[in-house]
Amino acid sequence: MNRFSATRYAHYAPYAVAIMTPLLAVVAALLFDPFIKTTMLFFIVAALFSAWYGGFKPGILSGVISIILLNYFLIEPRFELIPQLDDLPRIAVFSVVVIFLSIIEESRIRTEQALRQSRDQLRIVLEGIKDGVIAQSPAGQPIFANEMASKIIGYSTIDELLTNPLPQTRDRLGFYDQNGAVVLRSELPSTKAFLQGIAGQMVMRWTYANGDPARWINLRSTPVFDDLGKVQMAISIFSDITEIKHAEIELRNQHERVQTVLASISKCVISTDTEGHIDFINRMGEILTGWTDGQAIGKLFEDVVTIAPDKPGEAVINPVRTVLRDGAPVNVSLVHQLVSKSGDVVPIDYTASPIRDEFGSIMGTVTVIRDISDRVKAEKDRTELMFLLAAQQQRLKNILANIPGIVWESTIGTEGAANMNFVNDSVEKILGYTPDEWIENPNFGQTIIHPDDVESSAAQARELYESGNFSSSIQFRCIAKDGRVVPMEALYSILQDADGKVTGTCGLLMDISQRKADEIALKQSALDLRRSNEQLEQFAYVASHDLQEPLRMITSYLQLLERRYKDQLDADANEFINYAVDGASRMKALINDLLAYSRVKTGEQNFKEFSVQTLIDKVVTNLQMSIDEACAEITYDDLPAIKGDEAQFAQLFQNLMSNAIKFHGEDHPQVKIKAERQGKEWKFSVRDNGIGMETQYLDRIFVIFQRLHNKEQYPGTGIGLAICKKVVEHHGGRIWAESTPGTGTTFWFTIPIR
Repeated sequence: MNRFSATRYAHYAPYAVAIMTPLLAVVAALLFDPFIKTTMLFFIVAALFSAWYGGFKPGILSGVISIILLNYFLIEPRFELIPQLDDLPRIAVFSVVVIFLSIIEESRIRTEQALRQSRDQLRIVLEGIKDGVIAQSPAGQPIFANEMASKIIGYSTIDELLTNPLPQTRDRLGFYDQNGAVVLRSELPSTKAFLQGIAGQMVMRWTYANGDPARWINLRSTPVFDDLGKVQMAISIFSDITEIKHAEIELRNQHERVQTVLASISKCVISTDTEGHIDFINRMGEILTGWTDGQAIGKLFEDVVTIAPDKPGEAVINPVRTVLRDGAPVNVSLVHQLVSKSGDVVPIDYTASPIRDEFGSIMGTVTVIRDISDRVKAEKDRTELMFLLAAQQQRLKNILANIPGIVWESTIGTEGAANMNFVNDSVEKILGYTPDEWIENPNFGQTIIHPDDVESSAAQARELYESGNFSSSIQFRCIAKDGRVVPMEALYSILQDADGKVTGTCGLLMDISQRKADEIALKQSALDLRRSNEQLEQFAYVASHDLQEPLRMITSYLQLLERRYKDQLDADANEFINYAVDGASRMKALINDLLAYSRVKTGEQNFKEFSVQTLIDKVVTNLQMSIDEACAEITYDDLPAIKGDEAQFAQLFQNLMSNAIKFHGEDHPQVKIKAERQGKEWKFSVRDNGIGMETQYLDRIFVIFQRLHNKEQYPGTGIGLAICKKVVEHHGGRIWAESTPGTGTTFWFTIPIR
């Protein structure tokens, strides 16, 4: 039977019953009429049953049919449809009873239908929701439950849940609170609903003995009271919040990660609500502002963060108020100052942005403040470096402008061409070509080399490069723009990259015209000087030889005159003769010393290695008479062998030792000669214990003819120390003296180790 047929049957069945029950009542009345006097009771039952089964209309129909059948078959006269006047009261009472019963049953049926419909709707709703719902009796027995409740509780079907009490032990499930502690049954919200009559809620983690994954459950229980105020049942709703809890845990973990990140970053991060009150500040924010988290939370942004201009008169905005007003981000790249709670000032820049919800409404702001002390310092240092660089560039430009030469830098281009990157302005002054001509034309430098010098200059450069000498000089001639031939010298360096590949050259190109002229003049001067020295030497020899002969004659005749006429002359005449002889003798000594001085030649023609120790022995032998007369003591350590003119060194030591013996004090002369090696030279010393001299005279004593004492006190010509100086300087050394009056003098001189 299809759905339409079933619907029609359900619709017409009550009316069929209403027709059949009066007929059955007639049959029963006729059968039991001899025994039962009140047969109308059968028709009342028929009408009641019809009303119970079909409601008001079937009950009325059954009553009408019952009245007709009752009047026709049972009320006298029988088998007539028109009732008698005496029967109307009974028929009226019967009709009222039928109508009353039909109304009652109709109300009952409608109530049951409404209740059934509500129950069906409730079941559909409860089965459709994702939460589990269960109703329990005070004894803990489930009265009603939906399928989701059975799954959450741990039963496979609803019937299994309804036919069994809730588990009193943890054989099916375990209760744990959010901290992991076991929840006792007495602590459940449903238990409190029965015992205390209050609604409750608890979030629990339920574990299952069968190995199913644990679930997070939000359990809400509410008591249902009867008319007497007693708890009739408890309705419990089980919400599976596992996904929500996992999301909450993940959100909490993310929040903790974000908190960790924000705490570790080097920028100040502050968030506010829509009123500008701070609801978060990270660790760097606490450091920069001087406010702790507890002090700053809840305060207005401007009460915690004080931003001042870096320059007087510069405008400063409140980033939070600006974002809340305009709804747009604020990015301040200018340098401002953050004034902390303690008054410390830090240069900053900052950004502020709105925080929006899923609907785009502003729910707060976030401000990021960056300490740019390092950047400000770097910019300051960079500015100083730029000024310094500009000054150095200007200085370099000034230097290059005053360098008497062409400064250049070039790189090796394609096919080995030399491309000039830089050339200073001196090129136009020296050769007449502009810097642009050099830069714009590859290999321009090679094109202006004199044709006769092209191969030789290239060969020199190639030879230097192959020998590994990347910094050197070569000379060649260039043809100037006006046709002049200019001798040049290139001081250059070969540039290489990290792999040793030649990338270019740089250096200085100088006009050496004057140097070449000076070299020619110098050669001529040297030639003239050599010729003059030879002539002077010859003159000195001739002069000394020719002058000594007249002096010898004058001295001989004066001495002869003194011997023959000594007794005939008076004292004045003898004194005059003595003066003349003494002058002639001194003249002879002076001529001999001049001859010795002139014979100290330059050059290394007579240089050879000899032992200074052996030389000193010979000098001591030469001075033995003076040493004995003065009772002098000469000491010397082990002296080295040196290379030089042995005769000149003999004269050097003899002069120094003679002076030490001559200028002695009251004590016997003591002369000490030492030598020590210092680097690439020998340092000699000749020390005495003589009369010494003042410091201001130490340089004067080496000048020819300069004397510190008169000839009567200490005889001499004043040329000896000048000869010593000439000998030392001839050998590439230097000589000096140290002296203390009354203590002695030390002569020092150095000789290079050849």
